[in-house]
Amino acid sequence: MKTKNQENNKRQIIIVATTASMIEQFNMNNIKILKELGFGVHVGTNFKNPGTITNEISNGLIERLTKLGVKCHQIDFKRGVGTPSANKKAFRQLSKTVEEEDISGIHTHSPLGSIIARRVAHKLGVKILYTAHGFQFFKGGRLKDWLVYFPVEWFYGRWTDALVTINTDDYAVAKHLPIKRVYYIPGVGTDIENVERIAKEQRQKLRQEVRRNLGINNDEYLLLSVGELSERKNHATVIKAISKLNDPKIKYVIAGIGDEETNLKSLIKENRLENKVQLLGYQTDLDGLYFAADLNVFISKREGLGLGGLDGVAHGLYIIGNGNTGMKDYIQSDDIGLLVNDPTDVDEVSRTIAFAKQGKKKVTGKGLEAVREFDHRNVNKIMKSIYQKEFM
Repeated sequence: MKTKNQENNKRQIIIVATTASMIEQFNMNNIKILKELGFGVHVGTNFKNPGTITNEISNGLIERLTKLGVKCHQIDFKRGVGTPSANKKAFRQLSKTVEEEDISGIHTHSPLGSIIARRVAHKLGVKILYTAHGFQFFKGGRLKDWLVYFPVEWFYGRWTDALVTINTDDYAVAKHLPIKRVYYIPGVGTDIENVERIAKEQRQKLRQEVRRNLGINNDEYLLLSVGELSERKNHATVIKAISKLNDPKIKYVIAGIGDEETNLKSLIKENRLENKVQLLGYQTDLDGLYFAADLNVFISKREGLGLGGLDGVAHGLYIIGNGNTGMKDYIQSDDIGLLVNDPTDVDEVSRTIAFAKQGKKKVTGKGLEAVREFDHRNVNKIMKSIYQKEFM
């Protein structure tokens, strides 16, 4: 008996990620590309524990996907390495979905989700494409990470038809994995062209409105970090650097939610920075924040590319990033930003913030031209070609 999907004569592709936030933040364009190519599209992720977005945003995501004709599947992935019982459950759920929906291709994201997805693909003989959003091991990273994670990626590389990397370091490392085809794309895409269409007057209006709402005076220097409240995002080092600088004109806001919220609040209180540092929670509209800020401090300990940093650059916001991550792919000169060697070194970070404040730079024409390859139109064009090669 033919299934409904077979009768419709559409090849079915499922996008898999550990958390719904990875779908919402990194895969909406991919979904649209697959739909335009004529595929039936499914999403398998944890909508109930959605990661760095709220449950309300996750529920809204399901509605948006359903309206696009995408079928949503709850897969009970855990974050991190999960547990043996939870991982077996997710494996069974994903296997059942792939079989029942006649899935012919999997596009998988996130480390744990991609291990489980590749096991499913190997078991069922389904083609699989894996996007690595930054390997756990990287140049300048800990030896422990190389010893633990590189062998894992090598093992599962045997069960990977194609790999997409989003920074040049990972692309170089991937050549040493037993994967048939390796692609490079410049990140997951930011919207440089649309930002450029925002008039100067509108930018200034947004800047003033947001700064007024945040209680930031015109003569104060506002630092911004966008990202989940986690140890990896390293907001604690920025807070310590601000305390060390003891500059009355510096203020700092963080947009995001996460498990480190309580610890960060304690650190703010401990350093008596309640009047200088604000945790804003999850923000759906970042345009105003990027225009309101004077410096984007994005010093994650590990980052595939750092979309929160790149989006800021697209808005003309100068950046401090980690030179041992994919951020160096777009922070190519001091016209765009500055790179630190050790993102946990409070002295180095504080000196770099002070230097940036003294220069009061903005990313303008020359800097924006250097990052134009990261615009989502270019990224989408490359992804469309990859999908055509791998799934058609």
